Amino acid sequence: MAGMLLCATLLAQTPSAEQQRASDLARIRSRISALQEKLAESEKKVATLSEEVNRLDWKLEIAQRESELVAATREDFARQLAATRAERVVSAGASQRLARALVARARVLHRFGRFGYFRVLLESRDVHDFLQGVERLDSLARRDGKLLTRYREVEARKRADLAREEALTAELDRLYAQGKREVGRMASLRREREGLLARERNASSSRRDEVVALADKAARLERLLQRLSQSTAGQAPDSSGGIRPWKGVLDWPARGALVETFGRHRHPKFDAWTFSNGIALSMPAGTPVRACYAGRAIYAQWLAEYGNLVILDHGDGVFTLYAWLQSVGVSAGTSIPAGAPVGTAGWGPGRDEPGLYFEVRDHQKAADPVAWLR
Repeated sequence: MAGMLLCATLLAQTPSAEQQRASDLARIRSRISALQEKLAESEKKVATLSEEVNRLDWKLEIAQRESELVAATREDFARQLAATRAERVVSAGASQRLARALVARARVLHRFGRFGYFRVLLESRDVHDFLQGVERLDSLARRDGKLLTRYREVEARKRADLAREEALTAELDRLYAQGKREVGRMASLRREREGLLARERNASSSRRDEVVALADKAARLERLLQRLSQSTAGQAPDSSGGIRPWKGVLDWPARGALVETFGRHRHPKFDAWTFSNGIALSMPAGTPVRACYAGRAIYAQWLAEYGNLVILDHGDGVFTLYAWLQSVGVSAGTSIPAGAPVGTAGWGPGRDEPGLYFEVRDHQKAADPVAWLR
């Protein structure tokens, strides 16, 4: 009786506990769904180290929430398993009691002998005794039938409880294995995240070094141009009016694919903004590079970060620069006609593809070369 009262009490408390557990599971699932939406949105963006770290953080949190969901589900199944086992114990007890009762009834029938309960009718002395015997037999048959039916019901419930227990045990084993996999996945994600953060730190250091290198490169060229400009100060345009009237119709120094334009760019490797004072053309190594207009070679040698460099002075403060040359075909101080070769295309320092870097300087200020070419 005490056990039945305890079960009734537990059953009375079950709805609120079930609602709380359902609310917890729904909250975890909702968080997982939100994180997956963020992850899907992030994967549409261009991958950078910072974005990869963010995505990995979300994946790690999703794994943690899924692990919590598995743990909560396991706890819920464990409670169900405990309740099922308790119900099976109760069913087994009831089955044993009913089995004992049926055995007792069988023994009674055995004592009655070959004809069993029908001996009551056979031993009747008159009609009254016969009718009373029939009534007693009917009562006994009803009671034994109810006892047998109850026993069958209890046995069926016991088998159902056993099957449910086995199913819950199998599900708990599956969830346990899934939980171990989630723990392993989280450990792998953490290691991956640590590796990415290390790469991010290295990339940050590389970005700083790249900025310093770019600043040094720009400063070195600016100092060179300042010195060359001072040496050519006061030089007037030639009788044709100089290069300025030809702005927009000058021939390209070489034919190739435009791979870098003038102006501000995001560095593809370091995810940082840089500024290009000229344009870059991709072309086979050894392609002839020609002067876009007549001028005097004022520089024709190696310069760090630019490789072999030729600078032509076209008068009136206009210079053109030809860098990344494989070979230089002119000497400083010589006059170069328009279209004459100044060198051949090659590789710039740190570059994997051959090509040409070309600048136009107007009184030392960088101008978009495309605006000068046709």
